[in-house]
Amino acid sequence: MPKASERPKLLLLGDSLTQTSFEGWGSSLAQRYQRRADVLNRGMSGYNSRWFLEYAKDSGVWEEPGTVQLITIWFGANDGSLAKHNPHHHVPLDEYSNNLKRLVILAKESYPMASLVMITPPPVHHDQRFAYQKKRYSDKATGILERTLDNAEKYADACKTVASQLDVPCLNMYDLMLKEGGDNCGFGKYLWDGLHFSKEGHDFVIEQLLAFIEKHYPSLSIKIDDITGQPNNSGTVCTGISNSGPYHDEIDHENWKKSFIDFKSKADLSPPRKKAKTETTPTTSSATKE
Repeated sequence: MPKASERPKLLLLGDSLTQTSFEGWGSSLAQRYQRRADVLNRGMSGYNSRWFLEYAKDSGVWEEPGTVQLITIWFGANDGSLAKHNPHHHVPLDEYSNNLKRLVILAKESYPMASLVMITPPPVHHDQRFAYQKKRYSDKATGILERTLDNAEKYADACKTVASQLDVPCLNMYDLMLKEGGDNCGFGKYLWDGLHFSKEGHDFVIEQLLAFIEKHYPSLSIKIDDITGQPNNSGTVCTGISNSGPYHDEIDHENWKKSFIDFKSKADLSPPRKKAKTETTPTTSSATKE
């Protein structure tokens, strides 16, 4: 059985859409991987990809203990702010693309066994942004959008391009929310201020992420118990991440110590998980951790 520091990890990198994920999709991910992996939330609210790279230099992001099994990389909601109306967060498109490449390379160098998921920025809902601006700033509201749907699409496309170039599966949250939301900007149900997720949005994200993991990294996907609907009991299966201890119905109460010894012996004999076939190491030259 692994020590606490050696437990498998799922590492979430991003901005406020990740930092606030424990309000919804991030905590749901932790619920799904209970007893198997710890979910590390390294989202930084208000950060763009430029600032996150700087933050990650000496914050331990690239030095997490244990085996990191999965990494989500989700930036663009701030990078894609309009240069004229929100220069504070804006990162030019070319730089954003290069920053994503650096993040992927650093992730793969730091955690060579990890499976990566890149996620595009979601769409921006204009009416909600206007309403939020008015609510927050009252008569000082400018009535000018600092983020737009069109610009979000450009950054989503750039994210998809980088993912394709580096052979990393990309979860296209922009297109999915537009498609599932239906006509008349129906995707607004997934947001509460035109940018951040509502409860329905968090539910949508985790549903899409789990389906994406099942498709691209099936060994990391958990088959829940058909009877209880629970993600981690003796009726569940995850070939890529073992349970951290014997289930209660696998313990012989009359010889319980032997049950733990047998479990540990079985775990020690298990072969290490191989990197998923959909991942390849980028051919780009080695990146320094900056």
